[in-house]
Amino acid sequence: MSARLFAYGTNLASSQMEAWCPQARFVGAARLPDHRLAFSRRSIRWRGGAVDIVPAAGDEVWGALYELPDGTLDRLDAKEGQGWAYRRVPIRVELDGRTVDAEAYEVIDKEPGEVRPTPEYAALVVEGARERRLPEGYVTRLLRWLAR
Repeated sequence: MSARLFAYGTNLASSQMEAWCPQARFVGAARLPDHRLAFSRRSIRWRGGAVDIVPAAGDEVWGALYELPDGTLDRLDAKEGQGWAYRRVPIRVELDGRTVDAEAYEVIDKEPGEVRPTPEYAALVVEGARERRLPEGYVTRLLRWLAR
């Protein structure tokens, strides 16, 4: 058995996934409909905002879909603060024209307002988006959003 994880933030970058969950296999770029990105968490590690997914009718979030062997998410859960900072939630993403069940990390206690990310954090998200060949229009929107 294996688990599927939809990554949309720093875990887009292969450097992050290889460091924290080296058994993860990149399956492809996937789309999460009716959601948007938000900086709703203040990260101690990054000393700034960390990205989250929130429901938003008509919007979309692109990310990387990974397959992970069962029992290999422990280190990634520790990195993401599973259970106290983020929780894994079931989602449905679109991959190559079909709908696929997966999990994604979602912030548990959201800040009341957006928390600006550090330039290093933003650069890693964009690097991962480009590395995973997310649609160019989405990457352009991501760059504009991160530059606000």
